[in-house]
Amino acid sequence: MVQFLSLDYWKQVEGIANVDEQFKMKAMGFTGSFTFRVTDKDDLPPVYVKWEGAVVTEVRLLGESEKTDYALEATYDVWSQVNKGELDGANAIMTRMIQSKGNMSMIIRYSKAFLRLFEVMQTVEVEY
Repeated sequence: MVQFLSLDYWKQVEGIANVDEQFKMKAMGFTGSFTFRVTDKDDLPPVYVKWEGAVVTEVRLLGESEKTDYALEATYDVWSQVNKGELDGANAIMTRMIQSKGNMSMIIRYSKAFLRLFEVMQTVEVEY
């Protein structure tokens, strides 16, 4: 079991996503870097995740002045609710409970991949 939203957690998400056929099919053709940030917990630094095609190729802590193509940011409570299935990820983004930054047309184009990623995230055993 890993701490929810820690770097170890994201590394497990990477491993699961890269063998998940649904995710790979829905993410086919997407290339970009993401920041995943918890806005209200300093002990959980932002994480950098890079996709190339339908594969997560890199997961690490985000460098201090580093920029990514996209970002998803929310409070720990919102991330936890999405992960527990208490809050729909798409609705959280649409209502700006999860703030998204980057090319919205690409996010919409690959929305099924991101929604599948939220499902993959739920399969990691975590401590909240």
